[in-house]
Amino acid sequence: MGDRGYEYRKRWNSTNYKQLNVAISKELLEAFKAKCEANGEPARQVVLRLITEYLSKVQPKKHTSSDPDYSTRVKRKKAAVNILEQLEAMRTAEEEYRDNIPENMHNKQDEAERVIGIYMDAEAAMEELYST
Repeated sequence: MGDRGYEYRKRWNSTNYKQLNVAISKELLEAFKAKCEANGEPARQVVLRLITEYLSKVQPKKHTSSDPDYSTRVKRKKAAVNILEQLEAMRTAEEEYRDNIPENMHNKQDEAERVIGIYMDAEAAMEELYST
């Protein structure tokens, strides 16, 4: 007969814990284990402490100057113009691709036509959103 306590702990652990697998170089792992052993601390305990310290110190990322600012309609319209220019460039590239597909590759031509249609629909939607 199996150990009921073991089975209970196993079930509880599988419900309440997850594993974190991290790929690191052998050298880094060996140095980490050696340092933990020299300090008399289990590696698991050190990793848990590092995660806890990180969570207590690091604040959620806030809006930075590198994040786009869509706070006004004018700024959103300017962003939409940039998106529209990118969509047009991608559609043009797809049209050039389509024009260079050999005649016997109908499936590639059909796919290119479908993609071009999607770009055209997206362009029309962007123009409709910000045409005023």
